[in-house]
Amino acid sequence: MLIGQFLSNADFSIQKADSIQQALEKLQDMLCKELVVLNGDEYIGFVNESILLDADNDAGPISSIKINTAPIQLRFNQHPYDALVMTTVYNSSLVPILDQDNKYIGVSTQLDILKAISLIQSQNESGAIIVLSIGLHDFSLSQIAHLVESDNCRILNCATKINLESDSIEVTLKVDKSNINALLNSFLRHNYIIMETHNTVAAFDDTADRYQQLMNYINI
Repeated sequence: MLIGQFLSNADFSIQKADSIQQALEKLQDMLCKELVVLNGDEYIGFVNESILLDADNDAGPISSIKINTAPIQLRFNQHPYDALVMTTVYNSSLVPILDQDNKYIGVSTQLDILKAISLIQSQNESGAIIVLSIGLHDFSLSQIAHLVESDNCRILNCATKINLESDSIEVTLKVDKSNINALLNSFLRHNYIIMETHNTVAAFDDTADRYQQLMNYINI
């Protein structure tokens, strides 16, 4: 999965020869925080509302003000995780995407990146989420996978977080099975601490039930 597959349909760019007033109007029209500055199809940098409002002359070109030239860009064939890191490190709402010739082809917004990560992590698949804790030196992903498969489950996604204070590792699993009682018992027998469990199907079903109850009440 490549970040180039998750480009926004909206145009968040402005040419450096365009006026500052044009940029301010575009920010307002698009309800966005920042715009990508281009010279033709060459990526230059970013401008935001604060930079634009500080300009002495609204009629002047974008090139007359200080453009943020932080290295906030990715190649189309990089991974969506790279885009997630980029938005976090630079606190940016969009990431410009360049082609193999370093030409600008569009942006991935935070929402586009979130959609990509959701697909990678199988968040749209029904099942259950299990959060485990185990000693750092006892961690074995192969053992966890074996226990899951022994219960006729598949791991859809796995994430780990090291806790140095307790010398333990937190493992978050997404499995493709909703009834996980037997699996939880298996983890307990193997000395895993079960920190959290979430049944995604049950959560959706509960919401649907409450919605239907509300509709029934309204129709009385």
